[in-house]
Amino acid sequence: MDTRRRFLPAVIVASLCLALLVACDKTNPVAPSGTLITISANPDRIPSDGSAEIRVVALRPNGTPVSSGTLVRLATTLGSIPASVPVDDRGEALAMLAANGQFGVATVSASTGGSETATVEIQLGLSPASVTVQVTPNSVPETGGEADLLAIVRDDRGQPLEKAEVNFRTEVGTLDSGGGLISTGADGTASDRLIVTSGDLDTVTGDNFQVGVDVGSGGGQLVTTNVNVSIQRLPRADFTFNTRNLLVSFEDTTDGRTTSWLWTFGDGNTSTRQNPTHTYAETGTYAVTFRATNTLGSDEVTKFVQVTGQ
Repeated sequence: MDTRRRFLPAVIVASLCLALLVACDKTNPVAPSGTLITISANPDRIPSDGSAEIRVVALRPNGTPVSSGTLVRLATTLGSIPASVPVDDRGEALAMLAANGQFGVATVSASTGGSETATVEIQLGLSPASVTVQVTPNSVPETGGEADLLAIVRDDRGQPLEKAEVNFRTEVGTLDSGGGLISTGADGTASDRLIVTSGDLDTVTGDNFQVGVDVGSGGGQLVTTNVNVSIQRLPRADFTFNTRNLLVSFEDTTDGRTTSWLWTFGDGNTSTRQNPTHTYAETGTYAVTFRATNTLGSDEVTKFVQVTGQ
């Protein structure tokens, strides 16, 4: 019994020493003084919900990789990144930087052992720099109609910007979106549809109205643009005239766009010019009829022209 009691403490002590040796073997190696650290990010611009791969390479002063398992300490001014990562047998360590919904320039730093700190900058949260809007078709008849709206958002490098918040707006009519925010796709585009009625267009005094797009980001930037949509109206024919002796000059003052004109001068002669002149053979009062036409139809008006020869 005494022999067994003396043997048991010896076994325990031996086990503890073995455990300590194993623990020492598992201790991360330390980079020597003068270790050269390089750091890079891919990509160097990420959306606010994106991530970037951070690559760190640690080399001894003689250019060989530091020991595998050497820890590299990491830190960032924005977003989040692991506090440390071990290098592999090439002296390389990889980690992911997460933007975590933040906007700005993150400075990621890396160091190990006696090395100097290396840094790299990554843009978190991409902001819109420009937006264009296309309206198809770019005109609507005065009786009402529909048009497709397409916004194209680009960043400051001219690249399509995904997940930008787009708000379409219009002076008249209704939008399928109801004026709510629409996120752009991977191609930087967002779409909406405009519906206008004849009643909507009756409130417009001119021949066009505006639709627009506002684009914002979590960084506080706002980019906006507007485009005109034409109203295809039936012409409302009208004209003025000036007489000098037997010569009369006519001027088209029709309200609305016109594509063709027909003048009947009341003496059997006609003209298809927009603003013609006509010489009458004799004095008298003539009923001059003017017809203005566009793609929607035509309208005409008749006025009496007195030719005095003076």
